[in-house]
Amino acid sequence: MLTPEGAFVSTDLGIGWNLVPVLADAATASVWQVGARLWPQFGRPSRVTPQGIDRLGSRVTTEAFANVQATSWLMLQSGFSWGSGRRHDGEQLELGLTSGIPVGDDLIAITLGATAANGAHLRSSYGIGPGESRASGLPEWRPRAGLMDWSIALSGEHKFSEHWSVSGQWLNARLVGDASRSPLTTAKTQQTFSASLWYRF
Repeated sequence: MLTPEGAFVSTDLGIGWNLVPVLADAATASVWQVGARLWPQFGRPSRVTPQGIDRLGSRVTTEAFANVQATSWLMLQSGFSWGSGRRHDGEQLELGLTSGIPVGDDLIAITLGATAANGAHLRSSYGIGPGESRASGLPEWRPRAGLMDWSIALSGEHKFSEHWSVSGQWLNARLVGDASRSPLTTAKTQQTFSASLWYRF
């Protein structure tokens, strides 16, 4: 769901508000997106958590974002989120660039992105503490803050009418740095697919 005031609700984007349509003129709103959202972050299921390793539950994080349509074919994107990690002290910085290709009324886009995280986030997702090491038999692992992954995504949007549209995204992400070398990492490359149904007021 997307309102003229910039509020949105989506299965893959969460709940948020792009403030530019309220604070600036239409020309600026066509170029910039600046706001915040609440974004669900899923934890590590018990079935893939080794015995002796503390389970990482799901949580809702907060993200501030700023995107700009730099040219007619290139959008620059950024987002800073906080609230991840077992103690809600994890932070992530996401940077990306997207190039879109109109196909009639539809749009196909390709996005290149990278994510960096602080030590608290990486230790919660990929770290192994002394107690966990003794209980699991795995070596201790204390990842440091730094680059966590890079990704490439292919997305598309199809409009059924003036109000209704559907969008989908295939994402291929590859872990790098300490996250990729963690004893908990079973696959450095992860693929996901998401789809959303939109209604524009």
